[in-house]
Amino acid sequence: MKLTGRFETSTGATALLALQGGPDVLTAVPSLSSVRTDGAGNVRAIFTPRCTFIPMPFSITVAVQQARAAGAVLSVHGTRGPTAVDILLRLEFTQSPHGTSVSWTADVAVRGPGATVGQRVVRDLVSAALDEVLRDTAAVA
Repeated sequence: MKLTGRFETSTGATALLALQGGPDVLTAVPSLSSVRTDGAGNVRAIFTPRCTFIPMPFSITVAVQQARAAGAVLSVHGTRGPTAVDILLRLEFTQSPHGTSVSWTADVAVRGPGATVGQRVVRDLVSAALDEVLRDTAAVA
């Protein structure tokens, strides 16, 4: 499924890009815990979206595929028991009067029991979780 979103942040694009591979700053993101960098330079963490009714922690791995001044491409793999989520996340940064406008597009694949939940519910939950973590990450940059 393809998801999109957009938000404004007072953080500049340079500071947003500086977060890649930076577990020290990412530990301040409320929905992330046990943040670390693995031997390949990928960020690993436990992601527990606050937008769900009950806590649903996912073990995630985030790999930077591309980073440039105008944006970044990240691959995200998450698991929770037998459910797996793979996301190709494209971020675009444009300067705005109040800082940076962040537009995002995500190609999302959900496999396992989590995929059997109504597609509309999965779509809404994943979209809300992505928007939440991106906004929170921008806020700590």
